[in-house]
Amino acid sequence: MRRPLAVLAGLALSLPLLPTPTAHAVGTGACTITGTIRFTAAPGATDRGVWDISPAAIQCRGMFNFVSSPRSGPGVGEQFTGNQQRFTGSGSYKTVPSAGGGCLHELGEGTVDYWITTVNQDVHVVEKNTFHSAGAGTFTTPQLYGTFQIPVHESPCLSAPATTALFLAEVAWVRTSGIWK
Repeated sequence: MRRPLAVLAGLALSLPLLPTPTAHAVGTGACTITGTIRFTAAPGATDRGVWDISPAAIQCRGMFNFVSSPRSGPGVGEQFTGNQQRFTGSGSYKTVPSAGGGCLHELGEGTVDYWITTVNQDVHVVEKNTFHSAGAGTFTTPQLYGTFQIPVHESPCLSAPATTALFLAEVAWVRTSGIWK
């Protein structure tokens, strides 16, 4: 009887020495992104070019991590602070004619680089994104899902040469890696 107890005690004592996977945040929030977006046509072309968003800011509300907090331990959770942080993005775009022959739609892809703050930490995120636009459109990254508008544009239609405009996005921030996966 003592031998099985000794084996169980030895196993229990060795469990903390086993490697454990890093826990990632599992959370969700609502974010707004505001800033300036520039569309620059490629030399000699009006149907493709590059885009960039800068200066811009992102502000999120919600839970960065429902499961734990680095400062408070498991089960407590960690909220966004709601403070605005830096947001930038850049990539390429191409335009395609609309079915009615009017404005052009823009399809783009690239990378966004942003910071979000929680009650315990500043988190730096760099991820790929895609968008589809015809003055308003969808904006998607692995963690940001939502819509954006370009309400102040130097042209009444995006079929004109690319320009500088106001960029407004309302996105859901969703991270599902970690304990539930």
